[in-house]
Amino acid sequence: MNVKLHAPISTAIAIGVGIIVLAGYFIPSVESIRFIFLRTGLVLAAVALLVGIINLISVHIRKLGGGDENSGYSLILLISLLVTLGVGITDMVQTYLFGQPNFRMTNWVFTNIQMPIETSLLAVTAVSLIYAAASILRKRMDINAVIFFFVVLLILLGSVAIPPATIPLLGGIRDWILRVPALGGARGLLLGIALGTITTGIRILMGTDRPYGG
Repeated sequence: MNVKLHAPISTAIAIGVGIIVLAGYFIPSVESIRFIFLRTGLVLAAVALLVGIINLISVHIRKLGGGDENSGYSLILLISLLVTLGVGITDMVQTYLFGQPNFRMTNWVFTNIQMPIETSLLAVTAVSLIYAAASILRKRMDINAVIFFFVVLLILLGSVAIPPATIPLLGGIRDWILRVPALGGARGLLLGIALGTITTGIRILMGTDRPYGG
């Protein structure tokens, strides 16, 4: 393995912090130091998020000033961001300074704006799945394409309340697909993500990858 130590100070800091955080899960005396590092990481992540938001605003302001053909979308994004930020700040002030709990305006925005948008995106995903299944069957007719098409069809029919889809057998097949193959595939993806994260962390600790070095 080719260990690159072009920036020894950055590498030493990353390795030291990683070892201390990892040791804090097993050694009680190191747990307090681990919490300090984790809280510091949360603060840095919040600052990085703030920098990302500022960069997003600056990019779309430049698009508005440059006469981009999609500048209307940039205007909608900026207005939505500022309105949502203002609603959130107002709710925080009312909650923590004036004792009015529950973040009522934020909940209204989530319930009446964000949730319908997410539902619409899911509906578009369902239509895209049907189109993809039909395209696969048209291009190649094999066992995998047929299975994919019928699984998509069963899941969609089992999710609606029209009379042909209310057959108990159809609902049972849909529930079995969601509980066994779909859940197993989702767990496999999560295991793969976890193993990839562990591998990346080990490579960073050994100095092979240096995202902290610029």
